[in-house]
Amino acid sequence: MTEGRTLRSAVLAAVGYIAIMAVGMFTSGHVFGITYGDPTMVYVLIGFEVILSLYAVVMARRLFRHWHCGFSPIDWSGMWWLVPNFLIMAALFAVVLSSGSVEFSGLALLIIVTMILVGFSEELMFRGVVLRGGLSEVSTGQAILISAVLFSLLHSVNVLAFVPLAGMLQQLVLTFVFGLAMACYALRVNSLIPLIVFHALWDMVQFLGGLYQAEFGPLITIGIVVNAVVAAALWWLVLRKRLVSSKPRQVELA
Repeated sequence: MTEGRTLRSAVLAAVGYIAIMAVGMFTSGHVFGITYGDPTMVYVLIGFEVILSLYAVVMARRLFRHWHCGFSPIDWSGMWWLVPNFLIMAALFAVVLSSGSVEFSGLALLIIVTMILVGFSEELMFRGVVLRGGLSEVSTGQAILISAVLFSLLHSVNVLAFVPLAGMLQQLVLTFVFGLAMACYALRVNSLIPLIVFHALWDMVQFLGGLYQAEFGPLITIGIVVNAVVAAALWWLVLRKRLVSSKPRQVELA
């Protein structure tokens, strides 16, 4: 891929990903009548997530011809930044397990598999392909913003599965913050693998919570705030030092 066209191609790949997800949400809402957030929507989404995972892999290979867009050895010294988020995750799973209604079922297994695919495909596309494409042509800060904006726009299609407009706008804000944080983590730990695990577990616990009617109380909000604060501290203390100039430059995320 010609270097001057990498970012454009990465953005177009993300737009294609969003379009596929839009079809999935439309199918869930308008064909099967399943609204976003209903655990049974995984019956529809599992097929689309398989397609999206394959699509993300093809785009990564087509644009970069290697796995430098995220699958490199983990920088374990950077994993400390993710500890607060995994502690929140443990608390959320503890709430689910203490709900008193947890039992293994085919739907629960399908939720687990679907959310693993969600974590894999979304991280590969937005913190892999898009972030890497941005780092090849613009500054670190600009690349992070581009990846976060596109990740946020991905969730605008949830309105096709009957998410109210106000709820969709709230999702756009929250997922933009989440996208900023995940991009910072990707740069610090030098690998998408911990992010895939975290992302999959974050979505998984919420869908399982819906299935088992768990009451999370303020934990979800606390998790979002902790994520934002830790990422902001990571940016201020570590990542902004990489911005030696505002000129486009080559930065490795490998």
